[in-house]
Amino acid sequence: MIKYYINRELSQKLGINLAKWKRWSREFLAPDPLGGMQSGYARQYSIENAFTVYLGGHLVADIKFAVPEAKQILNDLHKWLTENRFYSIARAGSKPFECGDNLVKRYIIFICCMQLERVTVGFHYKIRGIISDKTVDYKGFQVRQEHFIETIICPQTNKQAMLDLVNVKMLNITELHKKFLVNLEITPSA
Repeated sequence: MIKYYINRELSQKLGINLAKWKRWSREFLAPDPLGGMQSGYARQYSIENAFTVYLGGHLVADIKFAVPEAKQILNDLHKWLTENRFYSIARAGSKPFECGDNLVKRYIIFICCMQLERVTVGFHYKIRGIISDKTVDYKGFQVRQEHFIETIICPQTNKQAMLDLVNVKMLNITELHKKFLVNLEITPSA
């Protein structure tokens, strides 16, 4: 059975002010097909819609993107998030992601602005799928050794735009998703 959530329930469980949650909902989702502000119907959220609002809010409140930038990021990453089952409850457990012959334990997304004459015109994404991360001895020093795969998403078509490599922002998408599910008390299916 598919569970739907309402604004107040999501606001309380996720620890987000109700007015802020509703504002983010209006920004990051299409208008509610069942009614508007005066209709008397409470908006219902699927897990995908709730996570979209939560992720958009995180991009704005915590990573400090402007709302239009966060909308663009959500749009750019939607296909990848769907393909990697971030919108699916079944995918979100402690089991690693399967990626070819490798097992990806967590994903981190590096978000870099594409600029043209100092104006942001789009984004470039480097998605790192971490397979293993351990401490090893290297010439007498304890260092971290990481094995990962990387995926590049660059929807920008403007060939003259330049990457702003000074202000790269990191989104630990796997941990954010886990926090979302824990707060909603969702146990992913194995």
